[in-house]
Amino acid sequence: MKKTFTLISALFLAWTVTAQVAVTFQVDMSSYVSGGNTIDGSGIRFAGNFSARQATAGGTPMADWSPTVASSALTSIGNNIWQGVVTFPNNMIGQELNFIYVNGNFGMQEGTDPMSAIVANNCGEIATVLGTPLSVRSFIIPQTATTKRVCWDKCTYACNGSGAGVENQVISDLTVSPNPMSDATVFSFNSNVDKVTVSILDLTGKVVANKEVAAQMENNIEIATGHLLAGAYIYQVNAEGNVVTGKLIKN
Repeated sequence: MKKTFTLISALFLAWTVTAQVAVTFQVDMSSYVSGGNTIDGSGIRFAGNFSARQATAGGTPMADWSPTVASSALTSIGNNIWQGVVTFPNNMIGQELNFIYVNGNFGMQEGTDPMSAIVANNCGEIATVLGTPLSVRSFIIPQTATTKRVCWDKCTYACNGSGAGVENQVISDLTVSPNPMSDATVFSFNSNVDKVTVSILDLTGKVVANKEVAAQMENNIEIATGHLLAGAYIYQVNAEGNVVTGKLIKN
C-alpha cells in the first residue's frame, strides 16, 4: 500500500509540474521604427496583470504592470521582431490577460499615440493601470501552446513597414498540442505560403525532429516525438523565412 501511495504521489507531482501552457508573445516593431522612432537601450518589454495570472518567464514569477523588471524583458529575434515566452498554470486557462508592449518604460508604451488602433479595432480595452486609464490589449489564455504576434499599436499580425494586415500574414493561429507531448505532437496553423518546415530543437540548438510539407491554407502537421528524451525543447515553424518559435515539453 505504501508503494502504491508513493507512486500515486509521484504521478500527481509530475502532473502538477507539467500542468501549464506556454504562450509566445511577439511584437513587430517595423512600422514604429520606420516612422522615425528608436528602440530604448533596455529594449522592448511588456507590462500586464501577469502576476495575477500566476505567470512565469524563464521560471521566474512575473510582476503586475512592471515593465522594468527582468522577467518583463523581450528578446530581439531579428527583422524588428521582439519575443517573450510566458508560462501560465492550467488553472488560468480561459482567464483574461491585459497587457501592453512598452519601449523601455511607461511613457513609451502602446496606446499613447492618438492613432492607436488597439481599442478602436477591438483587440483591447481601456483599463485603469496604477491609477491611470490606459489602452491595453485583451488576451484569453489558451488551452494549448500558442504564438500571439501583433504589430506595435495595432491589431494586425505584422506590419513590416507596409502595414500588412491579418489577410497577408504568413503564419497565424498557431497551436501545438499536446504540449507536454509524449509520442507525437500536432502543429495546427493557417498559412498562405507553398512550403513550411516544422523543426524541434534541443536546448543546444540541434535539430532533433524535422518535417517539410507543402502548406495549405489550414495545416495540421504531426511530428513524431517518441524517440526524444524527457525535457524541454524549442520548436520552429519556418514559412519562407518567417519563423515562429516556442517551447515544448517532452514527458
